[in-house]
Amino acid sequence: MKTIKLDIINENIHYEKLDNGLEIYISYQKDYNNNIACFLTKFGGLDIEFIPIGEKEMTKMPSGIAHFLEHKLFEQKDGISVNEFYKKSGTYVNASTNYKTTKYIFSGPDNFDKNLEFLLDFVQTPYFTDENVKKEKGIILEEERMTKDDPNRLFFETIYRNLFNKIPYNNTVIGTRKDISTITKEDLYRCYNTFYNPSNMALFIVSNKKPKDVLDIVKNNQAKKTFKKVKIIKKEYNENEIVNREKEVIHSNVNETRISYSLKYDISYFEANKTEIYDYFTIFFNLLVGNLSNFNLDLKTKKIISDDIETSISIEKVKNKEFVIFTIATVSNKPNKFVKLLEEKLITKDYDKKDFEIYRKSLLSNLIYQFVDTTSIINYMIDEYLFSNKIGNENIEIEKNINYKRFKEITDKLIIKNRSIVILKK
Repeated sequence: MKTIKLDIINENIHYEKLDNGLEIYISYQKDYNNNIACFLTKFGGLDIEFIPIGEKEMTKMPSGIAHFLEHKLFEQKDGISVNEFYKKSGTYVNASTNYKTTKYIFSGPDNFDKNLEFLLDFVQTPYFTDENVKKEKGIILEEERMTKDDPNRLFFETIYRNLFNKIPYNNTVIGTRKDISTITKEDLYRCYNTFYNPSNMALFIVSNKKPKDVLDIVKNNQAKKTFKKVKIIKKEYNENEIVNREKEVIHSNVNETRISYSLKYDISYFEANKTEIYDYFTIFFNLLVGNLSNFNLDLKTKKIISDDIETSISIEKVKNKEFVIFTIATVSNKPNKFVKLLEEKLITKDYDKKDFEIYRKSLLSNLIYQFVDTTSIINYMIDEYLFSNKIGNENIEIEKNINYKRFKEITDKLIIKNRSIVILKK
């Protein structure tokens, strides 16, 4: 077992990769009462075109199949209810599917050994029949109906659908009613056997139990199971910088108008690695439009916005390219005025060097603050793993060496191009 020492944070992450390919990350927190574990597979709503294991042709699956599969793994052949098992020890259990991953998680103070064993077993023991698949369709179709008019979901999905041309963000994670209705047990097994292989999965654990003891539980469990070696081949998309749609007005059951403003770049444009881009632009947007900025206060005073301005940075990898997306969103009944003033601010890049130092220190303090509770720790590990495909000190080193000169070099390159605007109205 390898120990990864995280600088500044003064924490250790224990790492092991098993012979079957499963990667395990353990954070030992002896003084914490709670234990938490997440079993993750790199299979999500975007993964609908791939070559199933044992086959030779590219296959297109119904949209929503990753989410459907998540639901079905909670049903066990022996009739044991996953929810009831964890409920007996006062343990929280849940699962979630997004565009790129599916996660299974439990959190609770007691019964850790058995809880971990059961997590591994129920995720690695699929049981699909024609009857239980048909039954699940009714449940998921009802979920689709209930979420169809969710304004938050509609807003988010429209933003990404309008940004990308080839990546299938036009498919929702939950799927269309037509596609949900066509899913079969054979489809589920083909997806499961391809993507739920240990070599495509990772296990994250935060526990007050010693790492060696935790690792022994996992090793003993996996030694009882046999897995085929797999090579996952997914469809690759020829994405480019141009956005799919520059502007769209949508409607839902909201009381106030919401607006999102996004910019899309080929990451190579900034001549920086993705950690630098993420960190420096996090500071950049805080300086320009964050809650403490004069711009934010001025817009509220003039009643151009009626809520805080939220910013997000995401990075999308396609073939040998990566794209960075900057999104700024708020509530505004004067969306066109907001866009005009926002673009003026982004072009002039008016900020104070002293304020840069405040946010530089804040970035480091937020890193340390990630380790105040088990949920934050496991989220840190998952985010780092998905961002860099590993957990290590490389990103921390970059954050330690953030400086104003490099900040200017990177952020001065930002110009208004490849923009996409979504306005959500009542």
